[in-house]
Amino acid sequence: MNADDIIEIIRANQYEAVDVIDKRKKEDVYVSWESVRDQNPSEYIEKGYLDADEDVRLRTVAECCNCFGAGYKGFQGSGAKHKFEEDTDVKRLKFYPNGEWDNRLTPDGNRFTEFHINSAENDKYAWSRLTKLNQKITLFSHEKTSSAKYEAIFKGLYRVNTEETLKNKKVTYDRISKIMPTYYPKTVLSPKVIAEAYDKTGYMVAHFYDTAVLDAFQQKYAADHIYCLK
Repeated sequence: MNADDIIEIIRANQYEAVDVIDKRKKEDVYVSWESVRDQNPSEYIEKGYLDADEDVRLRTVAECCNCFGAGYKGFQGSGAKHKFEEDTDVKRLKFYPNGEWDNRLTPDGNRFTEFHINSAENDKYAWSRLTKLNQKITLFSHEKTSSAKYEAIFKGLYRVNTEETLKNKKVTYDRISKIMPTYYPKTVLSPKVIAEAYDKTGYMVAHFYDTAVLDAFQQKYAADHIYCLK
């Protein structure tokens, strides 16, 4: 074997190594959290929960969904399915004049309705929501702020009220929790959970990665029948 043969073998092995690296990059599902943590939702993901009483404000539908593990870079539409709670959708809705939709949110935030001004379309959507679609909605209200910009404000977790929906012919939702757990994307290696919080119905409203965040949460909700398990 001469020198030229050896060089050809080295080159062949080099090309093969490059191919292997490229393949691993495509197949590897885990990405660095540092590459996405500069997105606005990261502070809430690292905290472990969203609280409607804390005036949580985001900008886009993608950011709303990303609080719950979506990992979107961009997104078109009013919402998407929750990536971890399979019975829940994440939606950003407009509660002001909006084309063919006349959605309403009560001043206390405890109830909202979705209503299409075309009766046929409204009946179609209501039937679909009652029989096929998820009954739980994570709601962000699209509102104009004092800075004259529109933001998505977290309102909590809601569930369809079937009786009121059939009675008023508008899809009606009642709030069942002001607090919801946030999630790292499945493509990110998340920190170890040190504790979880549950409300009196057994719903997990938060999980924690940091003792300071956990202590502050326990102090705030000590008298509200929310239990933390370590």
